[in-house]
Amino acid sequence: MNPLVKKLEKRLLPEFEEIAEKIRQEIPNVIVTVSSDTIGSQTQFQGYDFWIECLFTSDYEETDNVALTVGLGHLTTTPRIEAGVIWGYPSGKGEEASFRNWGGIFPNEGIIVSDEVLEDLYRDLPRLYEALFEALKRRKPIDE
Repeated sequence: MNPLVKKLEKRLLPEFEEIAEKIRQEIPNVIVTVSSDTIGSQTQFQGYDFWIECLFTSDYEETDNVALTVGLGHLTTTPRIEAGVIWGYPSGKGEEASFRNWGGIFPNEGIIVSDEVLEDLYRDLPRLYEALFEALKRRKPIDE
């Protein structure tokens, strides 16, 4: 496994599990999943994603999921990172919040990973967690 992936896995997944448990305790009718996996294995920009995904279980007729994601790309060349709280299909509303005002990734976007960037991400995670909680409480994208 890539050393950067190992580093983030060690840091993010335990924290994501704590946040997921807090969501389960505080937000009704939501299934919460924490996971990570490779992405882009059939492309030139090998990547890896980490996420907390929240799926509404009650009668909900619009977008039924929102997630906090941290994504890595270009792991075999110049690693790039993105992070944000995003709504799933079919909202098309996109982001609630993003790390460093990220606007997209792959193939040539994203923030080049450095120790400074990772420290900035770690400091920004509480804001992203709060954005996730606010989205869950509102149960719809911020601009609906």
